[in-house]
Amino acid sequence: MAKITFTPGWSHVHGHVGTFIYKEQQGRNILAEKPDQVHQPNTPAQQQQRERFGQATAYAKGALANPQVRPVYAAKARADRSNPFAEAVKDWMTPPVVDEIDVASYHKQVGDVIYIKAHDDTEVVRAEVTLQDGNNNVLESGNAAWDTASGAWKYTATVDATATGTVTVSASAYDRPNHAGGKVATV
Repeated sequence: MAKITFTPGWSHVHGHVGTFIYKEQQGRNILAEKPDQVHQPNTPAQQQQRERFGQATAYAKGALANPQVRPVYAAKARADRSNPFAEAVKDWMTPPVVDEIDVASYHKQVGDVIYIKAHDDTEVVRAEVTLQDGNNNVLESGNAAWDTASGAWKYTATVDATATGTVTVSASAYDRPNHAGGKVATV
């Protein structure tokens, strides 16, 4: 890969000349060879990835057209030296992750608290919690609220489950494209 140094009269070059492509990537100007054309059919995995990428680009176009969402991706792009469209595509392709379910304060009583720590490449916009008994019957479920003091999502129990033997806590975190990541803990 070649690096280009510009004089005051030239600040940016893009396009192709002969077998070379001039492009900008993460704020840097790049000179690269044109890629070879592939003349064979896609494998099923390649086709599936192309479809995922098509869905991601459709999401990115819609997200950047929304005046409330565009600033989120613009700020992320400035921090990553990228562009908002690439950040929106990356957000669609990368689901959030629930790192931890903290049940230390949950004793199966009304008002007990469960904390959920989760992360995403852009942001986690909401978290949900479901409590089930040993027979997989739902005891309760609902949205967790962001708790600035703990830096985690906080769910407050509304059902007394002291008579229940084992309680399974399922937590799901959602990102801006509404993809979920989850984790399960048992009390």
